[in-house]
Amino acid sequence: ISALKVEHIFELALTKTNKKLAEFLQNEKIKITPQILNITIGVIYNNFLHFTNLGKNKALLIYKNKTDAGSAKHKIADITNQINLNESRKQTSVIKLFTNVINGSIPPNGYFLFTNEAMPEYLSNKQLIDIITVLPPASAVEQIKNTLSKINAYVPFSIILIKNTLGLKNLEIKKQIPEQLTTQSSVKNLNTMEEKTENLLIPSGLIDFNRLRTVLTKISEKIIPKSLKSTNIKKSLFLKDKIFLKKKLNWLSIQKIISLAQGFILYLMNFIIFIFKTITNKETLKKYQVNIWQKIIQTVIFIKQIIYGTIFWFKNLSKKGIILFLVFVVCLILLTVNLTWINLEKRQNAEKTIFIDLVKLIEQKQNQIDAGLLYGNEKNVKILLKEITELLVTFPLNTAEQKEQYDKINQKKIVQLEKISKVIRVDSPTELANFINLSSYANPINIILSKEKIYASDQEQKIIYSLELANNLITAITDINKIINKLNSPSLDKDNNIYYLSSNNIVRLDKKTETLTNITIKHNNFQQFIDIKFFNNRLYCLAPKNKQIIRFNKSTNKFTDAVSWINDDVDLTEAISMDIDGNIYILKNNGELLKFIKGKKENFELGMVEPALTNANKIISSVEQKYIYILDIVGKRLLVFDKSGKFINQYVSNKFNNLKDFTVDETAKKIYFLNNTSVLLINAKHLGSVAI
Repeated sequence: ISALKVEHIFELALTKTNKKLAEFLQNEKIKITPQILNITIGVIYNNFLHFTNLGKNKALLIYKNKTDAGSAKHKIADITNQINLNESRKQTSVIKLFTNVINGSIPPNGYFLFTNEAMPEYLSNKQLIDIITVLPPASAVEQIKNTLSKINAYVPFSIILIKNTLGLKNLEIKKQIPEQLTTQSSVKNLNTMEEKTENLLIPSGLIDFNRLRTVLTKISEKIIPKSLKSTNIKKSLFLKDKIFLKKKLNWLSIQKIISLAQGFILYLMNFIIFIFKTITNKETLKKYQVNIWQKIIQTVIFIKQIIYGTIFWFKNLSKKGIILFLVFVVCLILLTVNLTWINLEKRQNAEKTIFIDLVKLIEQKQNQIDAGLLYGNEKNVKILLKEITELLVTFPLNTAEQKEQYDKINQKKIVQLEKISKVIRVDSPTELANFINLSSYANPINIILSKEKIYASDQEQKIIYSLELANNLITAITDINKIINKLNSPSLDKDNNIYYLSSNNIVRLDKKTETLTNITIKHNNFQQFIDIKFFNNRLYCLAPKNKQIIRFNKSTNKFTDAVSWINDDVDLTEAISMDIDGNIYILKNNGELLKFIKGKKENFELGMVEPALTNANKIISSVEQKYIYILDIVGKRLLVFDKSGKFINQYVSNKFNNLKDFTVDETAKKIYFLNNTSVLLINAKHLGSVAI
């Protein structure tokens, strides 16, 4: 699969690892502290490295400094320090041990080093660079091991060394491949190791006489005539019984190419030396400056002579000659303009042909999408939509026609995307009422439907607004004698009385008398409650920080017999809303929905949604409701699922510019939204059409 990349596979593997590890720890009832773990997991593909790091392990990159063009010094960068600065505020969870993945390529001839926290404390960056960049990886690790073994302390060390050899010449790689062990090769390896050790220990600035001797020997071999060397050799050689003829080299042979390259490099070096001597010698530099200036003057004089000569030539022409010359110039200009116009026309025709072909290709794919939607081939439709999106990136927008064609294609793409995403777009929802008309300071935060009336609470004004659906009449309910701090999470009991979660108690709105009553609940964790729901004359309170749902029995004017309802250890830190239909559903703000039966968590997962649900705010799923409804305020939409988790559709409108809450009347097939200070009404088309 061309679209599947190594990093995607790696991230998927990490996700499964997190899930399996969390399940294992939960099943075996093992408790671990993530802060004491030091784990590094990674994968290498070509010259790309993908890894995740948990704990205090170090990831060090050794590379050549690109800014110092004239030096071959290496630098070392601690990747983990850079990552930890960004991740320091995040608390690691046992459920998600591996949360961040670092991707990147190792520079050519670069090194990547994984170590535990202790090793960089005993070896400096300079020591690591000197050892790793000079010795082959296996020898470098052995040298580090020998160095650390001399420490007078029992400290564990771990190290993984990776070198990028992609792009290196075969000769450079062969130097690192161990040869078969022989007496001769062993001595040669010892000599090589001795030379490299001497290079490490030699002070900077000291003359290397061994290297100087080698250079002088090579120069002498080139200077001494071959005849002299052959004469001396003949004295010590014996004539063999066979004579081997050397084949003449081809002009394209490797030896010939190497020889030419050596000659070119030698010529280039001589040229650089010549330039350097010229620049450093003041007299020579001055001489060249004078020569250059003289050449500039001569060039200017030459140009003037040409101009004056042309003018003189033109003046001396006869009338017939002038006419012929002007005709020639005009013809030349016309020819140039004509050729330019023809080339421009050809290019425009070619661009037009490409544009027409591109439009035909996109229209063909859009027709295939229509066919796929007709036969329910969603997988193929998604692939075609992705291809059209990529083609639109290259779509030209130079002319008004091209822009018009682009808008037409893009609009159809949006419609097709909404079809595959099961979008029901509501262009003009009906506004039933605006509470700002009753009070200029109105700021309702939630709504609830109770017997042909919608109640909207305004905790700032300490008012509950009542909207009669029969005539859209708005009234205000308040009680100045009652202390009301909050009016959150409205919920109905079996008598259609409404209960609100306040700061220190529960506020009840009597449906018949429309009076407010404060009901005190004695519970140590009352301040942790974020949502309440009634079911079977019992009050259920969601307390995410305590990982619990607290259940109370309802008597006349109080709630008693508090019971912790959840039996499993479940992470509820991101819980934001809940509802009950016999089962209890808890919605997290990241879009995850948990389902509980008799205090135990069930395996439940919502179907895929496009675009993905990453921000959720409220859930409705009562006994009377056949579906599960989830409000996404950021996405300006309402998502509908059946109770098995299958995605049904989503309602979207441009009028949803400040969504706050919603409620559903499945009997009347209507959905009500609180948008800013208004109550909006739309048809629940997934339940069948009905007139508003």
